[in-house]
Amino acid sequence: MSESLLGGHVRIPKTAEVLASRIRKRIINGELKAGDKLPPEANLITEFEVSRPTIREAIRILESEGLISVSRGARGGARVNAASTELVTRAAGLALQARNATLKDIYEARALIEPPAARLAAERRSKQASAALRAHIAVEWAAGEDDVLRAKAVAEFHRILLEECGNVALGMVGTALQAVVEQHMELAYRRDRSRQRQNTLKLIQVGLRSHEKLADLIEQGDGPGAEAHWVDHMAKAGSFWVGAVGKATVLDVLE
Repeated sequence: MSESLLGGHVRIPKTAEVLASRIRKRIINGELKAGDKLPPEANLITEFEVSRPTIREAIRILESEGLISVSRGARGGARVNAASTELVTRAAGLALQARNATLKDIYEARALIEPPAARLAAERRSKQASAALRAHIAVEWAAGEDDVLRAKAVAEFHRILLEECGNVALGMVGTALQAVVEQHMELAYRRDRSRQRQNTLKLIQVGLRSHEKLADLIEQGDGPGAEAHWVDHMAKAGSFWVGAVGKATVLDVLE
């Protein structure tokens, strides 16, 4: 620790963290691509002028982040992993668990960000977004009465909506919440067994037709219409998705 000019303490990163950051940048910038092996330890020691333990600690940091995989043996070593969204999803899940976020919290947040995303999709990417949503709606219908498949499909629809709106940050939010949304929906289906099955299936069909209407509005480039429709959809759907499980925490569905 060192004293800052403002009177607080500034944490000085460890050498291994600095080294991990430099290698991380090379991966993110594409200098190191998926499948590439990191240079041998001896080369890294020479290049960065650090000790072997520091190199190994930096490798462990990158491995824990999912950026590289380490294998043992004569042909082993550290290799760069293909880009994956699992890290983002896992980190979001852990953070939400730590804050005791409830599924109601998650749904309320989604109800706030998805309608504007629908508007952006209509105004920025009407053809591309509507095509992606229509292709996936076919998958939703094909899920039939399989609760697990349907939960996965519906959660994916919401992720695609955020991905296709033309805003990278919203797309990442959709990716981060993917696992939570999917497990939330599976839990809602399981706890809805007390209702008449036929009534539940009717509600699902109404929801899928609402998805189709959203795709229509987006294709027409009707931003205000798409946003208003999705505000209404999320409000009505909330009674089903949140009704039985709103007090459950993210930990309840991801443990």
